[in-house]
Amino acid sequence: MDTRNHCLIFISVSLCVLVGVHCNQLVGGWEDASIDDKNVKEAAGFAVKEINSRSNGLYHQKLVKIHQARRQVVSGLLFKLMVEVGSTTCNKNEVTFDDVEQCEIDENGLSQLCTVTVWVKSWIPYHELKDFECNEKLPKPSKQKTKLKIEKNTPQDINLERTMFENFIQMFQKKYNPKEKEYRFEVFQDNLKKINVLNEYEKGTAVYGVTKFSDLTVEEFKKHYLGFRPDLAHKDATPPMVKVSVVDPLPKSFDWRQKNAVTEVKNQGSCGSCWAFSTTGNIEGQWAIKKNKLVSLSEQELVDCDTVDEGCNGGLPSNAYKQIMKLGGLETEKDYPYKGVDEKCFFNRSMARVNISGSNSLPQNETELAAWLVKNGPISIGINANAMQFYFGGVSHPWKFLCNPDNLDHGVLIVGYGVSENKFFRKSTPYWIIKNSWGSSWGEQGYYRVYRGDGTCGLNKMATTAVVN
Repeated sequence: MDTRNHCLIFISVSLCVLVGVHCNQLVGGWEDASIDDKNVKEAAGFAVKEINSRSNGLYHQKLVKIHQARRQVVSGLLFKLMVEVGSTTCNKNEVTFDDVEQCEIDENGLSQLCTVTVWVKSWIPYHELKDFECNEKLPKPSKQKTKLKIEKNTPQDINLERTMFENFIQMFQKKYNPKEKEYRFEVFQDNLKKINVLNEYEKGTAVYGVTKFSDLTVEEFKKHYLGFRPDLAHKDATPPMVKVSVVDPLPKSFDWRQKNAVTEVKNQGSCGSCWAFSTTGNIEGQWAIKKNKLVSLSEQELVDCDTVDEGCNGGLPSNAYKQIMKLGGLETEKDYPYKGVDEKCFFNRSMARVNISGSNSLPQNETELAAWLVKNGPISIGINANAMQFYFGGVSHPWKFLCNPDNLDHGVLIVGYGVSENKFFRKSTPYWIIKNSWGSSWGEQGYYRVYRGDGTCGLNKMATTAVVN
């Protein structure tokens, strides 16, 4: 999580004898409560303390202001509070959790709406934080605002960024020589600005922060961790378009991971072979569904043996399907293990365990995509990965000027979809569940949730699938 953000957090707190209310009182209706009420302040303070202790950020958070309070008697006292939580300038390695009140608020942070439920039980000596989910950030930028004026860093900012960089080095075990370290620090500083822009302009619930890619330039990131290359599209490899009919109501959510059609999250390393992982992920799903057997397939075979695509320099699933049929199938991950470098082709046709008979393009309409996915399996797609370099979690929904839907540069796999509910706001956010190939330490255990319904980051523009008979 980007610890320089502010948070607006909705908190429900159940209080009994600890706040002076008898637990045998009858349940009553909701009523407004004063934000200056002692019990309201205690409830808000406890909740924010829990949020601070559970945050994985480098800097402490603390209560800034209680904006709204309501209460209800429910075997105690239930509070619904709107509170503003601010990130401070105090590093957790230097200041204890008990001394947070002495810390100053970072005024340059952002706002975020979250739902939290805390139950304080009078019959046990500890409280319980039942759930916590961020759902929306505030304030929203205007549609016309497309650029930020970046001020020069103050000495205080530079010291703060230097501390963050040292923590980054330690966390991700980076090793630089002295000259390279200074250069990487400059890149890191530039990326912190990008992270702030992504957080400020985020329309969904996603949080962006310092990841293992935070010392890479745009060019380095694209070269080593992306690799979806529409420019390599072979004239004879464009799959025919499938017509999809949406007849029955679709389920509200669906996930092929729960149906044994998705292998473990893999790691492409510093090789632009995402296209190969997107391809094998789709075929793994198709084979599991049609043959009732989930087999982890070889990406290295495609990197080495696909003569139309360019291995670690990028490729395209639509080309790869044709190459797999030409080669005579795919070996397993175990038989042809991944190395993450371009090597000589060692494919053995007699070792092929999976074959495909063709491929198809899928429609751009996302309702039709969902209908196809539910019936047929995971989908190979291209996406603009601009918002993914610093993604921590939540439903990503960047503005188009930050994530051009016409600039597809990363191959991934849609494995399902769902809806994030915010009952307090009576608001729901539909999303796709996307399997990435940067290891399970990235994102949400290796997965990316992205907004579903408006072609975010071009995810609907080049959806394809293999055909398994």
